[in-house]
Amino acid sequence: MDKKHLIMGTAGHVDHGKTTLIKALTGFDCDTHKQEKQRGITMNLGFTHLDLPDGNSVGIIDVPGHADFIKTMVAGACGIDFVLFIIAADEGIMPQTREHLEIMNILGIKHGIIVLTKIDLVDTELIELAEDELREFVKDSFLERASIIKVSSVSKSGMDKLLQAITDNVEKIPQRSSEGAFRLYIDRIFSQEGFGTITNGSVLSGSISKDDKVYLLPGSKELRIRRLEHHGEEVNTVSAGDRASFNLVGLKQKDFTRGMVLSDRKIKETRLIDAKITIFQPDVSLQLWTQVIFLLGTGRLMARMHLLDKNSISSGETCLVQVYLPKPIIAVFGDKFIIRNSSGDLTLGGGEIIDPYPLHHRRRREEQIDIVKKLSSGDLKELVLAEIRKAPLPLLHTDIANKLNIQPDDLIDIIFRQLPGDIVFHQGENNILLMQKKFETATRNKILTGLQEFHKKNPLKKTGKTFNELMGIFGTEQNEITKMTLKLLLDDMQENGKLKHTNKSWALTSHDVNLDNITQNLIEKVESYLQNVGSNSVGISEIQIAINVDEKKLHQVLNYLVDNSKAYFLQKKYFHHDFLEEAKQQLVEYLQQNPDGISVAQFRDIMECNRTNSLIILEYFDSSSISIRRGNYRFLTKKFVESRK
Repeated sequence: MDKKHLIMGTAGHVDHGKTTLIKALTGFDCDTHKQEKQRGITMNLGFTHLDLPDGNSVGIIDVPGHADFIKTMVAGACGIDFVLFIIAADEGIMPQTREHLEIMNILGIKHGIIVLTKIDLVDTELIELAEDELREFVKDSFLERASIIKVSSVSKSGMDKLLQAITDNVEKIPQRSSEGAFRLYIDRIFSQEGFGTITNGSVLSGSISKDDKVYLLPGSKELRIRRLEHHGEEVNTVSAGDRASFNLVGLKQKDFTRGMVLSDRKIKETRLIDAKITIFQPDVSLQLWTQVIFLLGTGRLMARMHLLDKNSISSGETCLVQVYLPKPIIAVFGDKFIIRNSSGDLTLGGGEIIDPYPLHHRRRREEQIDIVKKLSSGDLKELVLAEIRKAPLPLLHTDIANKLNIQPDDLIDIIFRQLPGDIVFHQGENNILLMQKKFETATRNKILTGLQEFHKKNPLKKTGKTFNELMGIFGTEQNEITKMTLKLLLDDMQENGKLKHTNKSWALTSHDVNLDNITQNLIEKVESYLQNVGSNSVGISEIQIAINVDEKKLHQVLNYLVDNSKAYFLQKKYFHHDFLEEAKQQLVEYLQQNPDGISVAQFRDIMECNRTNSLIILEYFDSSSISIRRGNYRFLTKKFVESRK
């Protein structure tokens, strides 16, 4: 049987024996700081692990219980799979007992064991009273059916039962999925001589190996993993549910801060989130705009919170909010967070992120709030539709899955069976592109209108616009997504008979070149003129003077001659096809007889043209892979010689 990867945390009021209990279980004292020893309380997160009789090993996070260190407690609670909820028998339920339970509820922790400590300090009757009080206290919480284990860390009474309860919990708790993005909130940073920067944290999702890329977020700085550790031992891979230690190369210790994220991919940062919050603090009422301390993962920021569907919110109530952050964070749909008052001495409540990249709702428009309400329902179809409808550009289904923190395959049924009429999709080779119907219609119209205008201006051109020219319809939004969008739409419009692909360009199917007698005569006249000038290349102004024709019409005729290979337009000069063919023949014959090469002056004399035109022609032959320049001489290319065999 595969070993489980789980993390156990402690919770409870200060001085109720959390750290002492962990020491009794593991032999390790989590109070490692000098100040903690002096004050007799845990101020920082403590980390160790416990090897269980069945072969499993759980990571342990010991959190401080004192009110002054709630922010540290929340950082530790991030990523734990189950909790030892600790209450001292001689004191019972205390302020931080209540606060910690509420925080655990908000953070979505589902499993735990209630541990009644210090039973050696009270008699049996008080223990029974404490048990009754506890059962009432945890009613309607995730601990309602949890075991209550009575222990003494001093006498070791009940420790075997606790160890068995932990073992049983580990067996029944499902393993976190190692699929999807690897994410780890950094909760500890230090330097070690001979190694450099070390960062620790709990793996929230995914997995990563020593040879994989890892990014420090926000910032997307790519780092190299020198060493990976789990429970003090070097490993090649860490997965969801592991406590992990990263020895990283690429930045200094000062570049890391608690609250930053390690990930195997770049995740877009945000300074604005939509969320659903619940207030649990009694006698508290929050108004439309409130300043709060926002605790997400191991990070802590002052933030402004805007109520969306209510004008105020009190204890026990739930509300949709938009949170404004002072600097970028990494947040994912479904992440849980805690909010405290601006002075940091009171935990108000917390909630869940329902949109890490929302639209701005400052005016609280009804249609926007309706979208947020649908998002808050958690219905996957509504989540997908909301992502598409708020996006200014099409989205890949894999990108939507990443935003929603799910697997791409989870979206297939919705895409193929459940999309409403205002959403369309196009299937590419390896991905599915989704967009609003109005965006698709507008883009198709821009393509058709652009080609109509092009053909009107260039009636003698058989070709249309190139792919790159058509990309101009997206303005500044030219990226991989819009490239894919254009490609899929062009293919679809060709398949439906709207467009044709001709000579590396796209044209309207209805477009055809029809030459009337006047135009045909003008074409022959311009071509004859170019033949007659021979080696003396000419610009459009010279041709216009010689032919005496409207410039617009002349442009059309010259483009026609170029498109039909009757003329060449090189460096703003026109050459007739026959002259360039003769120049090519003369060059090849000379170089076949003179392997030492040909200079510009020699070519000029052969063709009886000026130096400028000689350079233009030779550079054209270079670009056509006929000749190659070495110093002051040109030679036939190997490719051209082989093509003549």
